Amino acid sequence: MTEGEREHKQLAALRLVDLHTHTTASDGQLTPRQLVTAAMEIPLAAIAVTDHDTLSGLDEARAAGAEQGLEIINGLELSAEFPGGTLHILGYAFDARNERLRCRLEDFRNLRNQRNLEIIERLARLGMVLDIEEVNELAGGESVGRPHIARAMINRGMVSSPEVAFNEYLGRGSRAYVERRRCTPEEAVELIRGAGGLAAVAHPRQLRRPPDEMREVLQQLKNIGMEGLEVYHSEHSADDVMRYQQLARQLDLVATGGTDFHGHIRQGVRLGLGWGSMRISYDTVVAIRQRIARGGGG
Repeated sequence: MTEGEREHKQLAALRLVDLHTHTTASDGQLTPRQLVTAAMEIPLAAIAVTDHDTLSGLDEARAAGAEQGLEIINGLELSAEFPGGTLHILGYAFDARNERLRCRLEDFRNLRNQRNLEIIERLARLGMVLDIEEVNELAGGESVGRPHIARAMINRGMVSSPEVAFNEYLGRGSRAYVERRRCTPEEAVELIRGAGGLAAVAHPRQLRRPPDEMREVLQQLKNIGMEGLEVYHSEHSADDVMRYQQLARQLDLVATGGTDFHGHIRQGVRLGLGWGSMRISYDTVVAIRQRIARGGGG
């Protein structure tokens, strides 16, 4: 047995999951079907497809999952207003047919599209002319945003990398940045819960709050219906994980986790495994469903 075959067998026995992944429906680089195939190669027992502001990748992912034997968890990532930045909220195991959720997601995408046009106008004033159709074509999905504009800038030779594009033009405070109009945390949580799902705080480290303040923030979010916390994430250190595990226990939040996989955009981050040591058990999926069943969602 080769080393690769040995690792495959060991990982299969662990029944691992990845509950934070992106596809070409938003800003990922793999199609939903390719993502499923990649998950089976590890292999994983389940993945949640959590594209930004869209559910359009779910049908393809579920069809591929049924063919290849991979469980697909309905997922979503929403951006909400937050003092000093943005709060990302993950939704899990909701009814993807919920009409109110679908209508509001369309509204959010329309706001994204308007922002994209404003960014492109600012870039043009800086002598960097892009065509919105070129950006949309690069995106290839419903949810189009700054990563796709960055890719178009690279293709035109305007910048050398996504990092340069964001640092100099697209990031907060840079020359072509346009503030995005987002929903409130209350609305995001209500949309997910109203569709029968569980809402979880994504990558809490990105909120950049000290430990004592983070507990207060999470308590406030729990008070509006947040039921989960992404304890495990590719950007979380071992100390971060221990800190968030403790907060999840103290506040009775479901400890969720995922790699935030986008493809090779994030060099070294492996689907399901992060930088190599991430191990998220299928028990996490069970915990999410149990919380929903006892009244956490909807």
